[in-house]
Amino acid sequence: MPALAIKDAIEELYPGEYQIDVIDFAKEAGANWDDKIIKGFWDWALARPEITTNLNLLLDSLNHLTRSNTVMKLLFQQFVRKGIKYILEYKPDIVFSTHFFCSSVALFARDRYRLKYKIFSYMTDPVRGHNLWVNPRIEAVIVSTKEAKQYLINQGEPSNKVKVMPFPLNKKFFIETTKTREEILAEIGLDPSKKTLLATSGGQGIGDTSEYIKDLYNTNFPFNIIAICGKNKDLFEELTRLKSNNKSETPMAVLGFVDNMHELLEASDLAIAKGGASTTLEVLVKNVPTIFTHCAALHEKGNIDFCVNNKMGWYAKNKNEFRVIINEILSTNILERYKNNIRENEYVKTLPNATQDLARFVVKELESPYVKRKISKKVRLRAIVLGIRINIFRIKSRTKNKRYKVDR
Repeated sequence: MPALAIKDAIEELYPGEYQIDVIDFAKEAGANWDDKIIKGFWDWALARPEITTNLNLLLDSLNHLTRSNTVMKLLFQQFVRKGIKYILEYKPDIVFSTHFFCSSVALFARDRYRLKYKIFSYMTDPVRGHNLWVNPRIEAVIVSTKEAKQYLINQGEPSNKVKVMPFPLNKKFFIETTKTREEILAEIGLDPSKKTLLATSGGQGIGDTSEYIKDLYNTNFPFNIIAICGKNKDLFEELTRLKSNNKSETPMAVLGFVDNMHELLEASDLAIAKGGASTTLEVLVKNVPTIFTHCAALHEKGNIDFCVNNKMGWYAKNKNEFRVIINEILSTNILERYKNNIRENEYVKTLPNATQDLARFVVKELESPYVKRKISKKVRLRAIVLGIRINIFRIKSRTKNKRYKVDR
């Protein structure tokens, strides 16, 4: 989504001047097996936040061993091989990557074929990332906040290779909607006279949000509920059955994957969400205080801490804490206070211009010459030693596997 937002901004600012392709890199390059593993692991991680948090800590503690360049060479050779071939045929003039593995493949292609293009990573974790984002060999890692910059520097990214530019969101989140609140709610069968709660677990729809939705629905919560299930068909069917079989005074709309989140948030007063980057910033831009119920790992916990520390949202670790927050919202004016805190937050005020600023930055870098980085003897020697170790590991693995091969 950040990449698409920047693409739209470049095309708006410089119409017809550039060819911009936003691709799902591993899939587009034909690395189907690696693509399946990477995406499957993320879905697995979303459902197991405690394990993923510990993996975050392990990644950070191993430092050089768990940076994306090393991990790619060891684990995702299909993506490396096919991704390099794709770039060689495409011949880009600049690469702007929103995933650390994509940045590494672009770097390997540039090194192998002495191509002349710049590579920029945009760290999509606004406050706290993880060690895979560290890559001193590309032009820069761009981050959203000063906290994220300090995190990367602590992990070993040179300070001159970290640039702070606020998070890019699609322009539709900043344009006044043509529909009224009443029209938006009426379209999905909700009561415009009631306040509205929007619940989402991100695009994949994985997490504990459904349990909180069911509690609210079964206890006749005096708000409308918009339940967004994303790509999770099981969740969609579960909540649809709940609505059909249980009588409740709470109006509820059950939706799948939506492309009008900006309209739904415009009509909402409160949200329940996972602490993903895009979701966190979208609710802030639309001035919707949010109860965060879970996060995938430490890099998303940073988003929640940012909202909680600035009194723009809450973190409910369990159902008891959730009920306490809901009771406070229903019995006090805290919702209005939090809305005012969002309006006055200095970082939130930077978001409307963020996407166009990034678009101008990309174009400026594209128009300035690429300067080949000099590699020190120490770094070159380290790369040679690592390459030898990786090749020895591959040879041993092939030899070992042959012992168990059965001829048919």
